[in-house]
Amino acid sequence: MFVKWKCVFAFVSLLIPMSLVTAAETPESAISQEASIVIRLKQPKETLQNITGLLNQIDESLTGVIAGNLRTFLGRSISNSDLAGVDRLRDLYVGVFLSQTKQPGLLYVIPASDEQVMQAALGEKYHFSIHENWALYSEDQSLVEQAVKLFQSGDQNFQGQMSSQSRALFAQGDLSIFVNSQKIVQIYHTQLEQAEQKVDTALTQLSDTVNTAPGVNMKPILAMYSTLAKAALQAVQDSKSYTTIVKAGGSGVGLESLFEVRENSITDHLFQTNTPQGFTQLGKFPADQLAYFAGAGNTDALITWGMQFTAQMFDDTKKSAEARSKFESIVKEIRSLKFGSYYFSFELGKLSEGVLNAYTISEVDPSEAMRKYTREMMSLMQNISLPGMKQQVTLTPDAEKIGNETVDLTVIKQEVDPEFDPFQVQKQMLEVLYGPAGITNRMSYPKGKVLQAMGATASMKKFLDALNAPVDSKLIAQNQPAFIEARKQGLSKANILAMVDVPTSIAQGYNIFAESRQQPGLFTEALLKNQGISASYLTFSLSMGPHALTTSTYVPVQSLKSGFKIFSMIVGQK
Repeated sequence: MFVKWKCVFAFVSLLIPMSLVTAAETPESAISQEASIVIRLKQPKETLQNITGLLNQIDESLTGVIAGNLRTFLGRSISNSDLAGVDRLRDLYVGVFLSQTKQPGLLYVIPASDEQVMQAALGEKYHFSIHENWALYSEDQSLVEQAVKLFQSGDQNFQGQMSSQSRALFAQGDLSIFVNSQKIVQIYHTQLEQAEQKVDTALTQLSDTVNTAPGVNMKPILAMYSTLAKAALQAVQDSKSYTTIVKAGGSGVGLESLFEVRENSITDHLFQTNTPQGFTQLGKFPADQLAYFAGAGNTDALITWGMQFTAQMFDDTKKSAEARSKFESIVKEIRSLKFGSYYFSFELGKLSEGVLNAYTISEVDPSEAMRKYTREMMSLMQNISLPGMKQQVTLTPDAEKIGNETVDLTVIKQEVDPEFDPFQVQKQMLEVLYGPAGITNRMSYPKGKVLQAMGATASMKKFLDALNAPVDSKLIAQNQPAFIEARKQGLSKANILAMVDVPTSIAQGYNIFAESRQQPGLFTEALLKNQGISASYLTFSLSMGPHALTTSTYVPVQSLKSGFKIFSMIVGQK
């Protein structure tokens, strides 16, 4: 019996120090659930080393300057410029406490290697307390007193306001930020209630005072702004929390976010009616495009909104009123079709023929019905009101035959009134983008799809060849190394997926600018290869689900390296 009691006593003795260590090593306990924002920096020494390693890969000349500035910024952020007495091997925390009636309160929870040195560096401005090698300080004494009590008890800290998904994400970042948006909505509920009315007033005033630019109908644009603003305000009202993190490593920089809303709220229903997709068609686009984009969700609502936007562009004449009525009836018919995902890519073409070339896939069933409705709508587009601009729409059905596909050709020629464009700036801009012939669209309607090649030099044949190419063909994006790597960084299923080759876009855009000034382009293929500038895509993806919206952004180190080299060469030209 005595031996058994000795075992129990030894077990309890072990538990007591373990519980003390847990409290001491859990600084989150010091920040109460009343905090509106909590910021965490993972082990500053290690994080700064990771950033330094990343900068070394981009350009070693950046390392000393940026790394030094980051240390200075960090020190000033915690009111300790030299990081005196700070243990940089443990995480740093800051709690932000918002209020309607007083200035925001800041509570710092900082690991101490030398508490006396740290307190001396802070001076008398701050109320200061040490608990188990953690420095708790603030200009607000009540926050420090509250933190000490919470640290000792471990109860009622901000993590109680976080979901398990939010807590997991918060723990992963080199820099993590948690926003208790439900708390912020409670604090500023009066201002939020007044915000919608202020938006309407501001848009009305803008509509009354704005000078309409040529080719711009402000009525539908302002209606769009109003819809987006009200949706954003509703999302804020429905929100529970927002968690975002930044991760820096040798391969690149990542940003992940989680926006959570109240169950069964208006925004929650919006999220749940937009189902994420895998976007398998995107890999079948032509390789080496400057950008790839895919979208999916409640297409019916999106189509309806887009068509209503277009319908508002008809003017108030009798002829246009009839056209608008026909247009709206076509929209009703279109809503009976089955829509899937939407895909888009673009590349830059020749300056003399228009630089913007784009390729799109819209999943539509039956696609033949969409061909019929598109032709009917294009015949009505002549009646759209564009102030200061004349528009001529020419549709040639079955204009081309490519393999087994027939292609419709549409050319939209826009002419700006010289009164609105005396220096012909907008005329020249339209010609640069689309070419002197106007906006050229080729459309094909294979089973279940609507294909579009926009731009004078955009090739429908090139598009069809890629879509029909073997799975291992080098003509298609899914076998392009940069595309493969970028797709891995995006969410596997999403509502929005975008991949943009920013450095190459800048290089090609700069060459076009040089050509417009009758100068040779700087960025030749040989120069890009010699400098190690190759295709690399920034990846952004967004996914909606029950009660939450998730985003992921990734910038590979190759994009950062190529971007810095291109920037340096452009600056060196001036």
